[in-house]
Amino acid sequence: MNRWQHPWRVLVVPYYLNRYARQVHVLRVLLAFMLGLALVISSGIPHGGWMLVTILIVLGGVPHWGGVRRKALERMGGSLLGALAGLIAILLHGVSPWLCYGWMLLVIALSSWHAQGKGGYLALLTGITLVIVGGLGDESINEALWRSCNVLIGSLIGMAAAATLPLRAIDSWRFLLADNLREAALLYNRIARRLPVEGDAALDQFNSRLIRMRGLLAAVTQEAVLTHRQLDQVQRCQRGVWTLLDRMDEVAATTPALAEDRSPRRAIVRTLLRAAHALRFNQPQLLANPLPAADNPARMRQPTHCHWLVAELSLTVEALRCQLQEILPRLIEAPPPARSLVRRLSGSRRR
Repeated sequence: MNRWQHPWRVLVVPYYLNRYARQVHVLRVLLAFMLGLALVISSGIPHGGWMLVTILIVLGGVPHWGGVRRKALERMGGSLLGALAGLIAILLHGVSPWLCYGWMLLVIALSSWHAQGKGGYLALLTGITLVIVGGLGDESINEALWRSCNVLIGSLIGMAAAATLPLRAIDSWRFLLADNLREAALLYNRIARRLPVEGDAALDQFNSRLIRMRGLLAAVTQEAVLTHRQLDQVQRCQRGVWTLLDRMDEVAATTPALAEDRSPRRAIVRTLLRAAHALRFNQPQLLANPLPAADNPARMRQPTHCHWLVAELSLTVEALRCQLQEILPRLIEAPPPARSLVRRLSGSRRR
């Protein structure tokens, strides 16, 4: 079926959302900004510019749902704390300006202290919002409340736009991993059979995707019930596969190919391709079959470099398969809102 037969699928199916991630991100930022602008113009909300600024801060540089949600919640929390601190500063200014300045210095000191640790964005925004809302303590309470209200509304609009067109870090991470596993399978297959390969270019692409995956780990942990340690183990296994393939590419020219009946080439390639397919199409049952153990080179009479490298690759691929068998069901447990929309649209079309 032609995918353009149902163009709405591009905006709701995770594969297409990630394939056209930049275009989708620009679209939802524009839609959120237009909604905020229309709300400010139609209602005449005072200090409405802060709503638009907040929409751009929440959505602008963080494309994935986990990052947007975390940033929006920290933005709202920091805005509430900062607004409360600003209102207290305004009240204290009526008693004594020096008391107001002392309070502001205390809040800024606490904000700077916690800005270096976990929740640093929330702490930083608390200090910034204090100055925005309270000024030097001589601002009116009415203006302070309106500024705080605009920040909260802007954060809600940003979260709503991110949920409507959800670019999930989970999907980006598993699609990149699937591409790496498929690339590793094809590259190893050609190296093992001593076929000509462009090893450097393929390994550079592999490493580039690996680096991109590293940048997604924090957002993935926000979207799924997974720890950073579990994801880091997958990253280390990928790095191990990359190192082994790089070494194989170097020694392949001077080392004879292993006998086909003794080499686990087909089993390794099949396991990598099945794992890639399982990740791309959410089919964890493809990860059920363990990889047969390779022959131990230490028990061979004349083991070559290839025997040792293949044995190590077999162990690394099997460890990676076990980790994915544990992780993939947890990734599937939290489907994005778009999938439920696809099911509803498909059901109505059948009826």
